[in-house]
Amino acid sequence: MIDIYTDGACSGNPGPGGWGALLRHGETETEICGGEPGTTNNRMELLAVIEALQSFTEPVKARVYTDSQYVQKGISEWIHSWKRRGWKTAGKEPVKNEDLWRRLDALAATHTVEWRWVRGHNGHPENERADALARTGLEQARRGGKPGKPLVEIPDQPPRPSANTKAIVEIEHATVYRGETCVFSDFSFVLREGEHAAILGPNGAGKSTLLKLLSGEVHAMPNDDTRWALFGEERWNVWDVRKQIGIVSHDLQREYLICAEGLNVILSGFYASNDTYAYQEFTKTQLTRAYEVMQELGIAPLAGRRFGHLSTGEQRRFLLGRALVHDPPVLVLDEPTSGLDLKACFQYLDLLRVQIAKGKTVLLVTHHLHEIPPEIDRVIFLKEGKILDDRPKRILLTNEQVSRLFDSQITLVQANGWYQALPG
Repeated sequence: MIDIYTDGACSGNPGPGGWGALLRHGETETEICGGEPGTTNNRMELLAVIEALQSFTEPVKARVYTDSQYVQKGISEWIHSWKRRGWKTAGKEPVKNEDLWRRLDALAATHTVEWRWVRGHNGHPENERADALARTGLEQARRGGKPGKPLVEIPDQPPRPSANTKAIVEIEHATVYRGETCVFSDFSFVLREGEHAAILGPNGAGKSTLLKLLSGEVHAMPNDDTRWALFGEERWNVWDVRKQIGIVSHDLQREYLICAEGLNVILSGFYASNDTYAYQEFTKTQLTRAYEVMQELGIAPLAGRRFGHLSTGEQRRFLLGRALVHDPPVLVLDEPTSGLDLKACFQYLDLLRVQIAKGKTVLLVTHHLHEIPPEIDRVIFLKEGKILDDRPKRILLTNEQVSRLFDSQITLVQANGWYQALPG
């Protein structure tokens, strides 16, 4: 059992704010904190719990102690009514901080959590420590996000999975054609288990060809120097691979049959097909799994709606569910939030972060920096079919490096582990 003590602080409410959390497992303790320049106390209370729970890479049993009745009662009592009403209060008003409540709800479903309230500023030693951490985060926010001495020293080169870690994808010296066009020449790339990576590059870089290579839709030219292995196997059945790697791509969304009903979109993942067909049989276990996935992604009420009648964001959730129905260890996502409005974008990224927290390895292929969640540290620059660079995110995501990649003057902004690109 892990004990988590959280607190939030805000100056002005709204104003600069901070969050802090103390995590204790036996005699091992971890302290984390952060802040935002413009926020509220309730958001910081919520974010403290969210950041603590999403720091775990696999499900845990935890006791969460908070001095916020807003958090404790909200997650254990009020949220059930909010969800039934479509995230509306009893007065039919939108639930405040819905984005954070959705994130917390998804994380709570991943872990086994006991929610406990403690009286704040009442001499509770761990609550006082969490309060001090929150105030540290607030001071960082006041300084424009520039922290003082970090709680944990961060090495210059964050540890990567070692060469002994199981390789998921191994491509060595591959040459790949699309029609008469040579997209990759002498291309090499390795992704290891537990390593989250983002492949970033402009249009025409070769990103879609890489996706088709992983899905078995295109193949490398036979060559003595070429090695192409998945999960350590150089000979594999493409149908078996599709059960281990869940791929959500623009091509799939564009080509998926518009007449397919939502439930059948999820079930089609068992056969890697486009809709389901009469000859396909589904067991009770598979049907149960499909409903579990829809419930997890918040699309169960849309099970009977046709794919063509869904919004872009709803379609994307169903295709994610199709990819997840096998519970694959690896997810490959192609520009996952393209075409979504801000709310749908943030909700989808929250779903992605939950999958990372569950221990899935994620490979993100995009040209949108805002799609790269904080958990992804490895960034690969891909341009004209070549890997230009492959290093930690904090080294590659700079104004100079990104401007060079996209041949345009770009300014980056960063907040809470997220990046955004601005012109100029």
